[in-house]
Amino acid sequence: MQFNQDTIDLLLHTIKTYGWMDLPASSMSMYPFIKEGNICRYTKFDLKTVKRGDILLYYTSSGQLLTHRLLYIDKANPKYVFLKGDLNSKSIGPIEINQIIGKLITIDKKKKKVYSNDLKAILWGYFITKFPFLSNIIKIYIRFKNKFRKRLSSI
Repeated sequence: MQFNQDTIDLLLHTIKTYGWMDLPASSMSMYPFIKEGNICRYTKFDLKTVKRGDILLYYTSSGQLLTHRLLYIDKANPKYVFLKGDLNSKSIGPIEINQIIGKLITIDKKKKKVYSNDLKAILWGYFITKFPFLSNIIKIYIRFKNKFRKRLSSI
């Protein structure tokens, strides 16, 4: 979904004013940690406290809102970061720090709430950023699952 600069400014103002903002997930880039339709709560982004594996909400130059994990901050130019979706094999970047809207703190799934500082969430973030081949394994699983569903529905 595309957003204009006024909408981006409104999102930034909302986080600054209220300290947080809820948005529904609308893609599969962070699957299985975040699924389409989960409600994600973001808080203000702070470069001083962000760490590898944290999930950040940012906007692209075309106005797209995306949520990806922080891989690293560019040491040569610390105003840029590199990010990665859990299903993406490669990093995305450089992304300017001023494009970051917020940091994920909770995910409201249908039956439970997941906190980004839970041990399971931290471990998942560690493994998915440390071992990028896991993204390919997840993609294979999704393809297999979809084929299996199609076969079941045709029976």
